[in-house]
Amino acid sequence: MAFAAMMVMAACGNEQTNAPEGNVANEVTFEVAKNYFFKKGSDVLPEGQKITSEEAFNNLFGMATTMGKDGKPTPIDFSKQFVLAIVLPVTDFSTEINPVKLEEKGNSLLYSYKVKKGEKQTFNMQPVSIIVIDKKYENKEVVLVNDGE
Repeated sequence: MAFAAMMVMAACGNEQTNAPEGNVANEVTFEVAKNYFFKKGSDVLPEGQKITSEEAFNNLFGMATTMGKDGKPTPIDFSKQFVLAIVLPVTDFSTEINPVKLEEKGNSLLYSYKVKKGEKQTFNMQPVSIIVIDKKYENKEVVLVNDGE
């Protein structure tokens, strides 16, 4: 009996490690791009928009340099990187888009993020999230996963 139980456990363990490559999700590193804003009058941006050229990026986003050591916009080298952007509608509530994780699964990139809605403000804002990713993942299909508030 004990031998049979061990064989069943071993078989289950082997089955898990021999899973097809397309079913395994591998975490992908990314960098959050800071100090950019979505330009007024720009076309509406589809959620999870891939932007692969500096020209296309500059048509949609402007730099928002601020004082201090972290005041410069995050540099993006479009010869080695591309970006994934999420732009939400203008709102008068404090709103943050926080990237959670990025995973490669088969021919897809699963981008998990959370939207945190805060207090009502006396001014409008347009929430923007931009992540910078290695160009080797550029041809993957992007799947957005909103993990809620």
